Amino acid sequence: MRNITKISILNGLILLCLTLSEFFGLVKFDLLFSYHWHKILHIIGVVLFMGNMIVGPIWFMYAYLSKDKTLLKFAAKLLELTDIYLTIPGIALTIINGLYLASVYGGTKNQPWLFYSIILLFVMWALSIPLICLQEKMYQSLDKEFDLKIINTLLIRWSILGTFVMIPPSVIFYLMIVKTI
Repeated sequence: MRNITKISILNGLILLCLTLSEFFGLVKFDLLFSYHWHKILHIIGVVLFMGNMIVGPIWFMYAYLSKDKTLLKFAAKLLELTDIYLTIPGIALTIINGLYLASVYGGTKNQPWLFYSIILLFVMWALSIPLICLQEKMYQSLDKEFDLKIINTLLIRWSILGTFVMIPPSVIFYLMIVKTI
């Protein structure tokens, strides 16, 4: 198992534990900075996380369609790096600053839309584990012999599962936008 896989799974587990700890009252988040700074950091996190989830697969598919092994290997490496430097910090900024922002309104328990968001966060994390493992298999198959049939199968599975992984954060984003306080 690659380090990125371990880091991704651990990051999700830590953030999920933090969120559940706050929800059940084990941890309290009081604003570290002003409300507006936490909101800016939260939005930056959403842009990094959601942006990479949308754009990454698009340029990876473009590299796949080129049938150029070198370009595909480069795209896989870039996808791995953007997961490390964009997706993981983006999710952390989003969730941690979201918990700080929720504290202003009494925490996640006092806002029904956040209860559903926590459930969706858990669903996203649970779906992400097989996606990350599938992504690792994809990287390994690119490092070995270039068998287009195997890569095609893995890429189709990765695309389908990746689409399902994108649904929970998209619904959370929708709930965040239409919420009433």
